Amino acid sequence: MGTSSMYGGSNRSPLLPSDFNDGEGSPDNNPIPPNDPDPEQENNNSDGDNQPEKENPLEKPSEKESTPQELSSQEPQYSSWRSAKNSMSKYASGKGGQNAKRNTLSNYVKSRGGSENAAKSAKSAIRTTINIGNFFDDVSKKGITQVLEEYQIPIEGRKPKEILNDVINILAPTPDLNDDSVARKALINTMSIIYEKFDNEKQDISLLDSFDSNISKMLITKYIETFIYERLIHDLGSRIERKAENSGTAAKIEKELKDYIETKVSTTLKDKPLTMINSQTKNVYVLVEGLYEQCYKVLEDQL
Repeated sequence: MGTSSMYGGSNRSPLLPSDFNDGEGSPDNNPIPPNDPDPEQENNNSDGDNQPEKENPLEKPSEKESTPQELSSQEPQYSSWRSAKNSMSKYASGKGGQNAKRNTLSNYVKSRGGSENAAKSAKSAIRTTINIGNFFDDVSKKGITQVLEEYQIPIEGRKPKEILNDVINILAPTPDLNDDSVARKALINTMSIIYEKFDNEKQDISLLDSFDSNISKMLITKYIETFIYERLIHDLGSRIERKAENSGTAAKIEKELKDYIETKVSTTLKDKPLTMINSQTKNVYVLVEGLYEQCYKVLEDQL
């Protein structure tokens, strides 16, 4: 399931219906942060991760230290992004050394203020994670027909993928903020798992009733993996575009990062109580935020 935001084809999953409205075309979906400075002449002669970039006299110091698009007055304050940008640039250009991938992810999380702040600022993703748990918990208890009626999603005369389109719009509404956009994109890619189940056009939406409770756990794990990856590409993907030798190399780097994140996150969440993620669980928001923090901590500490 391709999620590459710059190379390897369209962001839109081929499993999605042609009329699916994922908000593409909105400025918020641009994977290259508009506030990211123009390409600088970086000193790549050293393999040290903290080798500073050459100063751009047109940039104010405050601009050089700011984060990509994610910063807002409602989010925690972050540390300098210079180390994360340098690490990604060197990794993309093949000059980062043996541990380039690990160091890039570690410096990225640190630039977001560490694992705790990286998790706290993922508000849209946390809400979407809970919405996934709520929806599929309800389906397992009540059946898909009743759940869709409660969500006021029409069924009659509609194909399953059209109905799932509406489900996505409820679980992650059309984004207003950058973080909302990344959270929604991650959900679209995650829900491709469900779309694949309806490749046989004779199947109707009642197929969802046959899914066991593990579907929620699987989707939540995949969603957290996908969000962390998509957010990384949203924040630092422009460095891959600028520094990779060609599009093939860039696609390879993105896949390496995606696979690395998926391995770390799936291992971290393996024995966690993901089936408890629904509105019936007390302090569920705190529970989910803690799961994101644990995943970011594994990436930060390179465990």
